[in-house]
Amino acid sequence: MLKLFQTVTITLAASLWTTIASASPSLLDSTATLEEFGEIRYRAPLPGSTGLPIVLFHGVYGGASHRSYRELLPLLDAAGRAVYVMDLPGVGESAKPKRSYAIEDLDRFVTQFLANVVRERATVVAESITTLAGLRAMADRPDLVRRLVLLSPVGINSLAEPPSDREQRLYDRLYSDDAAGIAFYQNLLTDPSLRYYLPFAFFDDTRVDEALLDDYRAMRPNLEQRWLTLSFVGGQLYRPFADSARGVFQPVLVIFGKEYEGFADSRPTTAADAAALRPDFTYVEIPGAGASVQREKPELVAAEILVHATED
Repeated sequence: MLKLFQTVTITLAASLWTTIASASPSLLDSTATLEEFGEIRYRAPLPGSTGLPIVLFHGVYGGASHRSYRELLPLLDAAGRAVYVMDLPGVGESAKPKRSYAIEDLDRFVTQFLANVVRERATVVAESITTLAGLRAMADRPDLVRRLVLLSPVGINSLAEPPSDREQRLYDRLYSDDAAGIAFYQNLLTDPSLRYYLPFAFFDDTRVDEALLDDYRAMRPNLEQRWLTLSFVGGQLYRPFADSARGVFQPVLVIFGKEYEGFADSRPTTAADAAALRPDFTYVEIPGAGASVQREKPELVAAEILVHATED
């Protein structure tokens, strides 16, 4: 990931930095205050929805937000299920104080949101780095997590080890130098940068269209989102998958895009890689999809989630 971002210059072309205020409107209409994380914006289940809740936790890559579930959420809503979605702490419309984030912070957030907002035993759906936090929540608080769905989990071939010396130096510099940190964050979300790195997450590169770009452009004004983004890019968020899964005995469904493509400096993780560590989990590989499997094949992912969430 670091090598990928370093291929883009830190210099920001002003002509490319245009805030699109009306693009990709927010779905979030509720606020909860969590003791450690401040105000968290979320969308509660729609009126008339039924069943035990499904809670969607998005990933932490540059420009990520609740919009990562834009294609999936309407399908779960249409099935009548009670679905929560939010911006993680440090993201979008949620509180974004300056702080350094570690994976343990995401662990605590997942648990606090389930305990204080959802307040029912739920099916947790987690993406990318939040899969590690979802696993810990299931192990530590089985009273809160009934079932777990992992979308393109990490911690096997990537984000399993502490940051390299190079990553740590980059993180320290960008965290302590506001001008450099802002320039770095802004540059990640220019159109040329987005058009370069987003295709790594998709099998069908034509999915990187204006609507998708708008989801990331909407994060451009959120300069304080850089604190969480820099923690990710600088390698601060990591834990081995096997360590996260220790103590998990409830049902876990793991979904990969069959054509998952590795970023510039990492080998793609496959279902076989994860199954070698936890053969008791259920694995699904969806053809014609990459790492953003819930965006590329939302109908198939929704069907798998709904079956998993309703099994006894």
